[in-house]
Amino acid sequence: MRSKGNGIHLLENCEGKGLLGCLFVIVLLGAMAFFAVQAGPPYFAFRGLEGDVKAEISRAGAHLYTDEVIVKNIMDLAKKNDVPIKTKDIKLDRVAGQIQVEIHYTVPVDFILFEHTFSYDIRAASFVGRL
Repeated sequence: MRSKGNGIHLLENCEGKGLLGCLFVIVLLGAMAFFAVQAGPPYFAFRGLEGDVKAEISRAGAHLYTDEVIVKNIMDLAKKNDVPIKTKDIKLDRVAGQIQVEIHYTVPVDFILFEHTFSYDIRAASFVGRL
């Protein structure tokens, strides 16, 4: 095996496959990061609201809150978590000694080339009265 001078032998069989593969992976990781940055905040706001609503419904059952107070408190929690819900998105039922709440809302997220609407559902229930 002969060695050619000045490092030319390194470039002789190079077809650019390694460079193209590396660029593809970098572009793919960049796109994934972009989607995560765009879709992350609505998801984490949903998770925060879900925990707050479950705590609020437990408190409402123990303190015998009226339906209007519960809906108002949920709306305040949604505002605190930057979640775009309306009072019509909140379904509140009192069945067999329980308070049951269902919240369904959607959040449109713009991904430069397209827009996707994420749907979120929150369900919480609590017994009415103190134990």
